[in-house]
Amino acid sequence: GIAVLAIKNDSIGDLARTLRLLGIVTGDSVRPGIVADSVAATLARVRAATAGRSRPTAFWYIWDSPLITIGRGSFMSELLDIAGARNVYADATAPSPRVTLEDVVRRNPDLVIAGPDGTRNLRTDPRWRALPAVAAGRILIADTALVARPSVRLGEAAVSLARALHPGIGL
Repeated sequence: GIAVLAIKNDSIGDLARTLRLLGIVTGDSVRPGIVADSVAATLARVRAATAGRSRPTAFWYIWDSPLITIGRGSFMSELLDIAGARNVYADATAPSPRVTLEDVVRRNPDLVIAGPDGTRNLRTDPRWRALPAVAAGRILIADTALVARPSVRLGEAAVSLARALHPGIGL
């Protein structure tokens, strides 16, 4: 038979464990450790740079039908925290909870984060104007190829988000 390795990367901490496991499986214990340490160092640098700054609340628009965001169990929620913002759905235990526009409006985030398609929907669907952040144009366009995957680019993703959330942060 063919050996199969199933990997679960739900949190940022899972990535380091996965890299080290892949090193064991492939017989290269050095490079995966270097990469894991580099990602961890970048994440720590971003966390330090955003410490003490104002932490805007954010709604992360993942999908529109049904409306999906990120919850406490998502690595993207961890990434948002490291980058210096507070997830308005951090109380949701599911990593990708379904929500309603009415509840998003009730939570009244300071800004909305979305990919290019989501941003287009937010700007063109008149229902979203009920959300003050959208009405005021406080929408951050995220590079979904960078931020939506728990990969070795998580450090880069945190830097990108921190720069968008805190212009002039100097990362």
